[in-house]
Amino acid sequence: MSNSEKVNCHQHGIMDYALVCQHLVNQKESDTPIEYFSGEDIGDLDESEVENVWCKSCDDTLIEQGEWNDVSEAFAAPKVICIACLQTIKNRNMKGEL
Repeated sequence: MSNSEKVNCHQHGIMDYALVCQHLVNQKESDTPIEYFSGEDIGDLDESEVENVWCKSCDDTLIEQGEWNDVSEAFAAPKVICIACLQTIKNRNMKGEL
């Protein structure tokens, strides 16, 4: 990721960041793993953009709405997290297929 903006993570320090749905960010380690999806997987991301990751519930809402709009974005309520925290979330969950 070549984005010049960074986030100061309390765990990992100054890092590149990602936008991740509230459901994945708020998930507890003891919760059942859930599917996640990424704009990176569908070619919807170039080197200068931030990675976007969302859960199956958000994907269902996205499909229902037909696009990211006020309804689907409000449901996802994406949070800014560092890429190291994102990797932890990815490791804890299973990748969905788009």
